[in-house]
Amino acid sequence: MELRQLRYFVAVAEELHFRRAAARLHMSQPPLSHQLQLLEEELGCPLMLRSRRRVELTAAGEAFLNDVRGLLDGLGEAVQTARRVHAGTAGQLRISFVGSALLSLVPEVVRRYRATHPDVEIQLRERSTEEQLRELRAGSIDLALVPLPVDAPDLRTEVLRRERAVAALPAAHPLAALKQVPLRRLAAEPLVMFPREQAPGLHDRLLASLSGPDGPPSVAQYAPETQTIIGLVAAEIGVSLVQASVQRLALPGVTYRPVRGAPTIELAALLPAGDTPPQAREFVGLARA
Repeated sequence: MELRQLRYFVAVAEELHFRRAAARLHMSQPPLSHQLQLLEEELGCPLMLRSRRRVELTAAGEAFLNDVRGLLDGLGEAVQTARRVHAGTAGQLRISFVGSALLSLVPEVVRRYRATHPDVEIQLRERSTEEQLRELRAGSIDLALVPLPVDAPDLRTEVLRRERAVAALPAAHPLAALKQVPLRRLAAEPLVMFPREQAPGLHDRLLASLSGPDGPPSVAQYAPETQTIIGLVAAEIGVSLVQASVQRLALPGVTYRPVRGAPTIELAALLPAGDTPPQAREFVGLARA
């Protein structure tokens, strides 16, 4: 049974006239009649009664017409869905991100993406950098948002945002009285920062920027979440070096100051090196814009 035979049958059943149905299908009448005969032979029952003056559907033909219409409608919807998914206007987008991206990029880009792609289901997961790399390589996510640097030559990297690091200080700390904090003076203070396994490249980069002749700075406390880090700064456990967008966490007892000689912190989108889902390409385009 061929799809074209089903379409031929619907045209004849709706027109109840072979010549009109053939004209509607842009074909001649003999091959149309032949295809319907083959269809009936395959089904093992007559679908219509033919005479010189009229065509009538049998009871089997009436039932078959109802089911075939539903089948063709469903097929048409399936075709449109496939085309929309291919174009990136439907389907799903699975994104993982580090927690700090919620302060700089994720909310605004997700809001805009949902407004322009309402039929795309977005799945968002907060993960460490290393977890994101594993998930992206395993194919369980489409896009990872991570701080650079990362050791991932097998993945495509698109830098989305660059920010200067700033000092997060207890409000009563002596360095809070300065308009700009020298990097070396910050390095002399006990630090609060995220564990290395959460983002090894960024962790090492920040510590290297604070290291001097006497070695790396002293870390007083590790905390996995940005908000926890700032809370510990407010509790005067130590100071921290964070990206400028963290200043949105305006917790009482914390002051932010520019740091002379501070490193730049980059947030990037990581994508598979091969074919990228169109939904992910659209998201990255919005983020870069």
